[in-house]
Amino acid sequence: MGAFNWKSITTLIVLVSLVALLLSGENDRGFILYVLSICGLIFFALFFQMHFPRITLSGDVLVVGGGLYKARVALCQLEVTGASLLDGDEPSGLGWRLNGIGIPGYCQGWFSGPRKKKIFAIVTRRRQRVYVPTSAGFDLMLTPDDPHSFLRALKAEAD
Repeated sequence: MGAFNWKSITTLIVLVSLVALLLSGENDRGFILYVLSICGLIFFALFFQMHFPRITLSGDVLVVGGGLYKARVALCQLEVTGASLLDGDEPSGLGWRLNGIGIPGYCQGWFSGPRKKKIFAIVTRRRQRVYVPTSAGFDLMLTPDDPHSFLRALKAEAD
């Protein structure tokens, strides 16, 4: 999954630039070091989260995510017949972020969705998102590198 795209990288650069701009007029060294260390930790945590999202189909379990946000779904709980490929024209289906990361070009974690059902999402682009309903109390929205192959693999494993 390509979590690093021009939108997510631009967002991180803008955030770092804003912090640098805010600190440029400050004279207190202790305060500057404090703010830079907090911002460095946040930047490192975001970079870590964006580096490790995976979609793994092993045995009878689908594991999506990585780092702090991960979901496991048994294949028997996947409603593969309802899985679909969403293109950029449809609404995203992601509502409020409940627990996760949501910056332009990158969403990972738990979001509210339509029909009052939670969605676990790893979304790195608007086009070719895969929506997989489950009976586990939440649905999945993913952007695998090759969505057509992913859907074929899901359907083959479910049979």
